Amino acid sequence: MPTKYDVFAEILEKAPCKPKDLNFKVPVYMHIESLLKLGWIKKSDKGILIPRVNKKSKEVFEIIRWSLKNNFNPNIWFSESIRKILEIIPKEIPKINPKEISGNASNKKIIDFLVNDQFILLYKKTPKLGVLLNHKIFSFLQDYYEKKIEIKEKYLDFEEIKDLVQNTKKREINPFDLELFEFLAGSVQLEGGTVTIGETVDLLTRDIYPDKPQKDIQMVKNLNEGFRFIQNHLEEDLTIENLKEINKICLFSLHQGAGRLKKTNNKIVGNPDFKTVRPEQVVPELINFCSKFNSIKTRGEALGELGFIHNELQRIHPFSDGNSRTTRLILNWLLMRYRFPILVLKKGSFDRYMSLTKLSKKRDDSELRRFLLHVIYHEDLIEN
Repeated sequence: MPTKYDVFAEILEKAPCKPKDLNFKVPVYMHIESLLKLGWIKKSDKGILIPRVNKKSKEVFEIIRWSLKNNFNPNIWFSESIRKILEIIPKEIPKINPKEISGNASNKKIIDFLVNDQFILLYKKTPKLGVLLNHKIFSFLQDYYEKKIEIKEKYLDFEEIKDLVQNTKKREINPFDLELFEFLAGSVQLEGGTVTIGETVDLLTRDIYPDKPQKDIQMVKNLNEGFRFIQNHLEEDLTIENLKEINKICLFSLHQGAGRLKKTNNKIVGNPDFKTVRPEQVVPELINFCSKFNSIKTRGEALGELGFIHNELQRIHPFSDGNSRTTRLILNWLLMRYRFPILVLKKGSFDRYMSLTKLSKKRDDSELRRFLLHVIYHEDLIEN
């Protein structure tokens, strides 16, 4: 059954509209009356529904807009369970399932959702211990519920989390592993794409094309080919030609500069303080980068250099486009070479990831490394 939030979302999308224009199979007049009383919408003499702009309706709008953009059901954020969880967990961290909220099916469902989508990163299953990430959706909820949500991200120190990752079972990725599809979907979503994990599976295994922009579909297919290239060259040295080929695959049919080193300076959208190297510096910088990558000879060294490898290639930004997609593939090249789980990023971790990479105010390889290790171990933990 639709909720008042579903009805409000539909009105936001179709306004100005009449009740008969709303796409529901059951009557929603009670919800419309509720929205009118709340002051979130108004109705003209002719029965036209129009959203009203006030503090509360704007707060609800932000939550709904973010949810729909990211393929989440907005009702999740308006439940009593999420409010209680966000009141208690930030105070109980690293406990993820403290007594105050345990033993309740609705609470468990919400916690499982937060864990599965990486809003929470686990590092122990029994009892559940982990990190609650400070995501912008929680800022929206703080405003809506008029209650301060103070989230402090408390990570394990590097040696602890490194040991946990190093003790994961060695593995090789096959073309039908769920984590591969999760990596592909997450990497596309980080670029603004909307293809889900399920749609990625359908596209690549059943040749079922989702009703999504062609650009999004092409990004998925390109990244999958890029991943295959890495698997086929896993034990080889990294070279500038390899990097160019991976970027060329990533940008196939999407950018005319695919696989060619940049000729002009990069500008990072949203962060003018992020400085990349000038075009004339790219080749010598890449020579040094490849040398560093190829000098890594042990599993411990691989984990120790994750933050540097990611941030250094981002700093060089050798191509006019597709640098982040190329970087995430290169990072997984390093992880797969030493039979670690691959890096899979999901919606809940996007804000933290971006704040430590392209949107960072100050480069911090150690903090990025620690965060990435938590993500890697979290995904291994919940899938095994």
